[in-house]
Amino acid sequence: MLGTGIQNTSLFAEYAPLLEALGITLVDISRVDRGFSVGVHITIMTKGREVDVSDCSKVYKLVYPRMELQLDERDLELEVSTPGLQRTIRDVYEFTLLEGKRVRVYDTEHGDWVSGLITTSDDSSVTLSTAYIGDSQDLIETMVVPFARIQKAKLDYRWEDDSHGN
Repeated sequence: MLGTGIQNTSLFAEYAPLLEALGITLVDISRVDRGFSVGVHITIMTKGREVDVSDCSKVYKLVYPRMELQLDERDLELEVSTPGLQRTIRDVYEFTLLEGKRVRVYDTEHGDWVSGLITTSDDSSVTLSTAYIGDSQDLIETMVVPFARIQKAKLDYRWEDDSHGN
């Protein structure tokens, strides 16, 4: 099941505005405490272009000293990355960031994966264009999938999308 409320977590609330000032959007932030060390993973995006190494570096240089001070004597392992090609989507919020990207959602009504380009999303559903159900070659121009029916979701990639300039 998809989560909701990542935007309401204390880590997200603290770091999203700082990254936004750099022109970077916070997709996800998670923290794992392991004894005397803490692992933090940050996933970022930029609007209108792909994230590059300099974006990841800026975020690292901004976040690391701040987190290190908060942790006192504990060791910090910080990782900053992009969503990648096949990211597992964990929160409904991510659909709003991924408009124009292809996703695969496991739709419980169809009992199969649905692949399509995200056109829009709101609090209750995502609208996909150029969608395919399972291995079918039948194109569905527009399909609305309620979040309640989505069991799993991932970014997807189709070679055919590149041939059309997407």
